[in-house]
Amino acid sequence: MKIAFVFDDTLDAPDGIQQHIRMLGREYARRGHDVHYLVGQTRAAQSDPAWDFATIHPLARNVPVKFNGNRMRIPLPSSDRAIRALLTRERFDVLHVQAPYSPFMSGKVLAAAHRLTPLTPVFATYHIAVDSGIAMAGGMALGRVIDARTARYVTRSLAVSSVAADYARRTAGVTATVVPNPIDVEAMRAGAGDVRPEPHHVVFLGRFVERKGVGVLLDALEWGEAHGLFPDDMHVTMAGGGPLLESARARAAGLRTRIDFPGRISEEGKAAFLASGQVAVFPATGAESFGIVLLEAIAAGSGVVLAGDNPGYRSTMMGRDDVLLDTTGPDHAEAMARAIARAVTDESWAAEAGAWERETLLPRYDVRSVAGTLLDMYAEAQAARTIRA
Repeated sequence: MKIAFVFDDTLDAPDGIQQHIRMLGREYARRGHDVHYLVGQTRAAQSDPAWDFATIHPLARNVPVKFNGNRMRIPLPSSDRAIRALLTRERFDVLHVQAPYSPFMSGKVLAAAHRLTPLTPVFATYHIAVDSGIAMAGGMALGRVIDARTARYVTRSLAVSSVAADYARRTAGVTATVVPNPIDVEAMRAGAGDVRPEPHHVVFLGRFVERKGVGVLLDALEWGEAHGLFPDDMHVTMAGGGPLLESARARAAGLRTRIDFPGRISEEGKAAFLASGQVAVFPATGAESFGIVLLEAIAAGSGVVLAGDNPGYRSTMMGRDDVLLDTTGPDHAEAMARAIARAVTDESWAAEAGAWERETLLPRYDVRSVAGTLLDMYAEAQAARTIRA
């Protein structure tokens, strides 16, 4: 099949949706499919070996915005002529748009495809979860614009989690089937190489912003240290960058516990970094639709993964309470400190929890399984369209 991912943003940023569609596209190409990306302003990826399995078609200039606590880029109006020429030349078998999407680029692609190749199935995957009324209102406003113009062209709506499916229902009025984010288990294991968890090493990887839980993790480390919960040789590495990095360094300087801040970790070094943790902690407080970094840590070989108890992470971790962290309650510092202490000192529990994460979660989310599910859906939609024609 000739499969086109449609995405308003750039491929040059290493964000979650970019990782999602790159991972699926690479697996599709490995199985012999012809993969294309119809995207916003993209330059670096066109010469990046990480994208050498596909053809990239930039269709719009982008402008940076902030939404739902994230930095993203939205497209300026695309050229109708360029879109028509591309669709006429390539004659894609499937269009897979990442939602919510803009009427200025992806919406134009769907409308043009409906006119030019009406038998082409269109899939839309929703990725977003919000935790504020303002963000939800914005999503509902965009959903009304999309629904009025192009939502009727979508053959099947999908979502990466039940939380994202709820967002799709509330903002766009669609019922979405949950097909989770994929994780390339083999690649993460290979990237980790011979690295194994270091005793009493706690790792965090993420943006230094409030919703990723940087502050609440430091609250827990302060509480646990003050109450003597942690081994004397416990050390913590908090990797990433962002506006709260310097304030986190300042808070950490007042603790006895060794806390290192190596800055941003490259994609190539991510697996080895995560594998070095006896415990990987991701205490995001909300606005998470899935949490792919949780699965990356499990696949890389972290001893055990602890996740903030927000709806997206709870869904990904299949509701297992003892690996979920209270990050917002009045006693969150104590609860998190005790959970971290248990993970680094209770070898029996940590071994059982870590084995459960690897054996239960990884087969469910491995890219080979997720890609197979989607390809079956594409083929089913193609067959149905052909029969109706």
